[in-house]
Amino acid sequence: MTQTVILIEVDVTSPAGVVSTLRFADRAIRPMPPTDALRPNVAWDDCLLEAPTIRRALFEDFALLTPGLGVGAMKLANGHGGLDAYQAHVWGQISVKRWTEGTPFSTAVEIFRGLASTPRFSHSTSEAGQVTVGFYDYRAELDTPVQATTYAGTNGTGGVLYEGAADGLKGKPKPLAYGNLIDAHLPAPQVNGAIRAHQLHAGAVNGSIAIFDRGAAAGFADQGDRVGAVFDAFNPAAASYTTDKGRGLLKINGDPVGALSFGCQGDSTPTYVDTVGPITARILTKAGVPAGRIGASVSALAATASVGVFAADQISAADMIKPLTRAALAALIPDRLGVWQATPIAPPAAVADLTLLEDQIKDLQADESAPAPAGIIRVGYGKIWTTFSGGDLAPALRNTAAAEKLGSTWRWAVLEDAAVKARLPGAWRTIEIETALRSEADALALANQLKALFGLRSDGAPRRQWKVTVELTDEALALPLGKTVRLVYPPRGLDVLLLLLGEEPGRPSRDLAIWTLWG
Repeated sequence: MTQTVILIEVDVTSPAGVVSTLRFADRAIRPMPPTDALRPNVAWDDCLLEAPTIRRALFEDFALLTPGLGVGAMKLANGHGGLDAYQAHVWGQISVKRWTEGTPFSTAVEIFRGLASTPRFSHSTSEAGQVTVGFYDYRAELDTPVQATTYAGTNGTGGVLYEGAADGLKGKPKPLAYGNLIDAHLPAPQVNGAIRAHQLHAGAVNGSIAIFDRGAAAGFADQGDRVGAVFDAFNPAAASYTTDKGRGLLKINGDPVGALSFGCQGDSTPTYVDTVGPITARILTKAGVPAGRIGASVSALAATASVGVFAADQISAADMIKPLTRAALAALIPDRLGVWQATPIAPPAAVADLTLLEDQIKDLQADESAPAPAGIIRVGYGKIWTTFSGGDLAPALRNTAAAEKLGSTWRWAVLEDAAVKARLPGAWRTIEIETALRSEADALALANQLKALFGLRSDGAPRRQWKVTVELTDEALALPLGKTVRLVYPPRGLDVLLLLLGEEPGRPSRDLAIWTLWG
């Protein structure tokens, strides 16, 4: 192995607002030479006791297809007390690089980048002082409500028409609708009871609007779309409605017999989209993720099936995104630099992206935490947000197939894997996931993808999971999760194609990495 060093740079801001950079190394090194193009004459404090580590996995929960992320804390020696001067500073971005001593700083490879949490300074008269610095978990930015805009409850004051009443909608989030929801029976809130105005989406929507009364088409006539003040002043004819699609609004002139529900094509700013990638990117933006931290892979996700999601409650961005990424069989997870990326997940490819030979493997262990193969796959699709029981339905719908559909939130596409059931009687599992898919055909296609991924291998054997320790080369660092690795290890009789499911660079030491391989 080459002689490498872990170099860390931390941006800190003083109480006076002055920004500076602290630099640490995990062993003593000379300052950079004056000729270095990026860091001339820069010195590094060799007080790094434990370098931070990162763990990423496309699937951490195989039942819910949930990705995993974890970052280990950084520990710094502070026996000299030199870091005490930075206790009142705000510790910001941390960059962790692996560098080969004697080479230009430009050759250093960034292992990961993150935001520091508040550092903890130890104070003890019997032990040497230390500073422990954790990292902000970027997943937390998706745990807050995706819709921060709520109804003001100010109807009737200053010409306000669509903010609800003080004793009604005040404080409730405005609805969000994305994608194909034309038959989704949305509970669009009534934002002005006096003029029977409802809001489908806090923004522009696209195309036609569907209105249902007790689950059946309400029969109101469409009097066209109007904008702004023209919409505000217009009174639809009896048994009719008008829309202001730019604001996601409609007004109805008519008395429904029972409960109203609605359908629409959702957000159309700047254009209407109904596929996973573009919708996911919009929700990340809505959640406040900066554009520079939404990777191009998100919008470009190769998933063409029609999807739709809706929220009229305080739902988190994470919960709104989950049925989308499941619909595309993809993992949404920050990369090592903190940029959100979408990775499609499929069985190992026929041709490996990287080959590991016996002499490149430092340790190999079977990981028995891998799930059992799937004998039954259930994919939820066609969600409706308003359900109806017998007496709630229009008479024409009672005791029909439509009544059964309208009584359940989800429809289910079910696929059995006879080979798994025969090979592993009593030892297989059922996969059940709820997705944003709208059609049965797309749900069945996804079920077949899941069957290929979680069924038997081509040789009829169950898929296995391995923990492999490898040298942390530049080639290994550059290999993205989701790629195919050929594992060749004759002592175990292994020559298999496996999926790079997880990575832990810098563990168990700076020059190694632990990979989770599965397939």
